Parts: sequence; C-alpha cells; structure tokens
Amino acid sequence: MACNCPFEEIIRPGCVNHPLKRPPGPAMVVGLPFSGHQAFTFVACMKLTVYPIIFCLWALFGTAFGQTRPVQAEREVVSIDHANELLLLRQGSVQRLIGEVELSQDSIFMYCDSAELVREVQLYAYDNVTIQQGDSIAAFSEFLDYNAETLLAKLRTDVVLKRGETELFTDELEYDLSTKLATYHTGGRVTNGTTELSSTHAYYYADARNVYFRDSVVVVDDRFEMRADTLRYDLGNEIVYFLGPTVIRSDTHTIYCEAGYYDVALDQAVFRKNAQYRSGDRLAAADSIRYLGRDELYVLQGDAYVAEGEFQRATADRINYFRARDRYQLEGNAMVVDSAQTIRGDTIDYNAATESYAVSGGRPEVSNPPMLMVADRMYSDDETGLGRASGNIIWRDTSADLRIEAEQADYRRETGYLKAYGGRSGRALLTSVLDQDTLYMAADTLLSVRSTETDAAGDTIRYLSAYHDVRILKTDLQAVADSLGFNTVDSVLTLYQNPILWQDTSQLTADTIDLYLKNDQPDRVLLRRNAMVITSPDLVFFNQVKGKEIVAHFDSSQLKRTEVKGNAEAIYYAQDESGGYIGVNKTACSAMVLFFREGGVQRIKFLSAPSGRLDPMDAVDHQGMRLDGFRWEAERKPLTLDDLFITRRSIPPDVLLVAPNAD
Repeated sequence: MACNCPFEEIIRPGCVNHPLKRPPGPAMVVGLPFSGHQAFTFVACMKLTVYPIIFCLWALFGTAFGQTRPVQAEREVVSIDHANELLLLRQGSVQRLIGEVELSQDSIFMYCDSAELVREVQLYAYDNVTIQQGDSIAAFSEFLDYNAETLLAKLRTDVVLKRGETELFTDELEYDLSTKLATYHTGGRVTNGTTELSSTHAYYYADARNVYFRDSVVVVDDRFEMRADTLRYDLGNEIVYFLGPTVIRSDTHTIYCEAGYYDVALDQAVFRKNAQYRSGDRLAAADSIRYLGRDELYVLQGDAYVAEGEFQRATADRINYFRARDRYQLEGNAMVVDSAQTIRGDTIDYNAATESYAVSGGRPEVSNPPMLMVADRMYSDDETGLGRASGNIIWRDTSADLRIEAEQADYRRETGYLKAYGGRSGRALLTSVLDQDTLYMAADTLLSVRSTETDAAGDTIRYLSAYHDVRILKTDLQAVADSLGFNTVDSVLTLYQNPILWQDTSQLTADTIDLYLKNDQPDRVLLRRNAMVITSPDLVFFNQVKGKEIVAHFDSSQLKRTEVKGNAEAIYYAQDESGGYIGVNKTACSAMVLFFREGGVQRIKFLSAPSGRLDPMDAVDHQGMRLDGFRWEAERKPLTLDDLFITRRSIPPDVLLVAPNAD
C-alpha cells in the first residue's frame, strides 16, 4: 500500500519504514533506523539538493540524542552540490554519493561518477573524476583522494592535469591545491605545444608554470631529442634549464652538458659545465657553448676546442662557429691545425671548407713543417688560393736551414711556395747557415718553392730565386747580381745578369756564374761567357784571366786554381820568392790553367802553344795593362749587413791605379 505522506518520494520503501510511523526502540538512533546496520536510501528523482534534507532530518530527530550539539569552530569542508543518490554510512559520518556527483570547496569544483565523503572533509571519488580550480587548472583521473583541510589531492589511474596548452599525464599524482604543486614519482610526461617531456619524478608548480623533472628525463621536440638526469622547464617562457648531465640530439648534431638552458621558442641555448658538441666527426668543447639556432651559430667561450677528423684542430679563448658557412672565428690565443699546417695568432678567421684563413693581432704564426712563418697579419685569398702575410714577416724552412725576413709575402702551403718582398729599405733578407758561418742575401723579391722530391739524405728539396739587385754577404764570400737561383739538391747557386763574385782578394765576373757548394763551403765556381777572374795581393796590381769559360777552384777561402777554356788570355804579375814584382806577363792561348797562392799567380800551365812575353815593371803602362771587359768594382762589394740595404749610387768602376816604385 502506497504511502501518501510528505516523504513518499524521498524515502522508500513505503510508509512501513517511515521513521515517524515506527515506534521508538533500540534500533532508532537520531531518528535514523539502523536495524541490522541498514541505512536509509535517499533517491533523488530530479537533481537533489542534499543539505536542506539533512538539515530537516537533524531538526526533526536531533533531540533523540538527549543533548544539544555543541557549537564548533568553522572548518574547511566539502560541499555536496549534486548527486543522484546519497547513502549515509557509519552513523552518518560517511556519505556515499552515486551518479553525476558534483562537489565544491570555495573555488575548487569536483565531479565524478561516485564518491564517499567522510566527515565532510575526506573525499574519495571514483570514475571520471574531474577537479576544476579557478578558470585555468583542471585535473582528470579515475580515482581521487582529497582532504579539504590540507587541500591535498591524490589522483590515480589515467591522470591528466591541464593548464592552458600544458598537459601532464601520469598514473599517480599528488596535487596540493593550496600551493598548486603537482608531483609524481611513478613516471609521467608533460606536453606543451610540440614539446613533450617525460621522467620518473616531476614537480609541477602550476602557478609559476615551472616543472622540475628528475631521473630518466626525456624531452622530444620536432627539432631535437633531449635526455637528462635533472632539468627544469619554464612552461611560460618555453625555456629548459639543465640541472645535471644532459644529452641533446638532433638530425645533425649531439650536445652534452651538465648545466645551462635551452630556449625552445627562440631556438637558443647556453651549455655549461663540461659542455661538448659533436656533429659527424667534428667535436667541440669549451667552458660554455652558446647556440643561436636561427643563425646556426655556436659560440664557444673559455678553453674553446674544435676537432675534426684526424688532423684538424682549433683552439682559442673564444670560437664562433658558423655552421651554415662552415667558418670559424677564433679570438685570443688562437690556433688552427689542419692536414698541412698550424696557424697561430690572436685572432683567426678560418674557412674549413676551403682551408683558408685570416690571422691578425699579436704575432700570427703559420707552421707547415718544415715551413714556419710569423707576421703581424695573415689571411688566405680565396680567389687565388694563396696565403698572404704582412708586417715584420719571418719565414723559416727548418729542413734547408733558411730564414727570410720581409714586409709582405704570398705563399701556398701545398707546394711550399713563398714570395717575399719589402722590408728594410724595401728589400727582403734571406739568412742561411753554411759551415757554421752565416750567409746573408738581400733582394727586392725572394721566391722559394718546395719540391715533392727528396735528396739522398731524405731532406726536402727546395728551389730558391731572388730578384732584383741581389746582394750576398758571407765572411769569405760576397756577390752581387740582378737575379739568382739556388736549389738544395745539388747546392748550386747561380747568379744572372751582370753578376760579380768576390772571394777574399779575387773578383769573378761573367754573364752567368754558378757557385758550387760542398759541405756548406765554396768548392768551385763556373764562369760562363765573358768570364774574367781578377786577383790582387795588394789591390794595386791586378792579375787578370779571361776566357769563354772559366772554372775557379777554391781551397777553404782561398782561390787555388782557374781553368780557362776558349780564347784564354791572362795578364799576371810575376813575383820573386820575397814577393817583389819582377815583371808583368801578357799571354794568350786556347786554354790554360793558373795556380794561385795568397792572391798571386804561383804558376801557369798552358794547354796549347801560348803567345806572349814578360816585360819589366817599369817598361809597361800599368793602367793600359787591361784585358777587354776589365772592371774592378770594389764599391759594389758588400762588407757589412747594412751594405745589403743601402741605396746604391751609380759609381764608375775604379780603374785609376798608382804603381809603386819598381825598386
């Protein structure tokens, strides 16, 4: 039989169980029948507002307690806004809510399929759980453990926390709604636009929009993948901070560091603490590496180092690497080593693709063994492929023991080519050590080329040329010419165009002069065409030998013998054993050999019938005793290092001789 009491649509089954129609008994507690621990079942046919009903129940039946409920201080509680069903358990301390459950606490709103609310403070929510905090933060899960006093929410199974475009996914999450701090320790991931981060542990500060990730951290973006031990992600500014060992990989490179940051939006980064970069076989390291992605620029600061392959190395205080152009700018104690050379300077601009460079600041240095060069400035000319140097240049070839000083130089490392010019008084200077004595040679321009061949000793062969106004100074040998050629394989020095060679008191001239060195000493001289040898023991009377070709032999620093071939002519002053002059002989034949001692003719050997006679000293005109082509050019003879650089005045050859008394 249906009950038509006012509670009929609220309390079932029927009026038989209606509390107002049951006599009081042991099973009645505060107006709620708990016969055999049964509970009332409240069914809301439409949306149920629970609190007014509970208030009515307590108003009607509260007196059954036999005492008045004490007044309590205001406390944090969860409000029930809606549910399809409500069960009161454990003497009303537990409220079970079923179906379209809606709850709230201040600005926090919670939704689920079912829930249990303990003493209005502790909430357990099940299935399709949603927490909405303000307008910006929402959390979803299949289970929720929430305390209204601590504002601590524990979410389990398919957990999602959302704030704007940022989403956090995990299976277990603790979320402190007072501090808006979310943490997980069983693995999870965070997505922000195209960037996804995952880790074993995470601390998400929702208000500050910062996430700390720890243990097995992985960041994936369209442009890179990152693995780390610990990092912080500033979601608002899209900046990742590295707080421990971190590896970043892209399609083209790998980066390692232990501190720094990466700006995802700007594609910029700073890598610190053991920072390293690798791309193919190229490795870079520095105290810090700054990356500007849009410019494809890497800035290595502090003990910067770049290596590629087996040979290429670059070090400096700072290195700027432009990846798109494969170009380096090195600053401070800069050095570049490639397959053929070593370059040093204060600043180096190096093109790795063409192996060209520009060096400035300090004293730049290029080492291309056995070649070494220092200068004030150096650079490579991409059009010609030549290296260029300027300012106080010093070039050395250690294999040939050569040194060149100049103001300007062009060089090509592949061939060892060097063209040096300018310098003191506009002239380049070559220095070489021969037999523990220094040979100096100055000219307007010096050329040096290294051959790919080697000599019998295994040393590299080098060819040397000099022009114009060549001047040579050595303790026991001096020479001048318009140009010169020399090679180290046969140690032959050739003088061209109006050459003059002086050896002690002997002067040798010809159209071309070949000086053969043996054991770094003059061994013989070949005078070709219009050859003439002039000697004088006292620089007053001059012995003269002329022919088409003359071979002059030296013993140490002394002229010992001349072999004259073709149209041989000689004028020589005969001396007695005490050195006194006894006469002058002028003779001619097709070939002859003259032997010298201390600048004088000791004897003469004619290889064909000679023609000539010996005249007394007072019977001849000594100024007229000249062979064709005679010229004594003492003023052109370099005597000091300064003589190699002074501007030469045009002075006619000295032919004025004053004869001493014959007696």
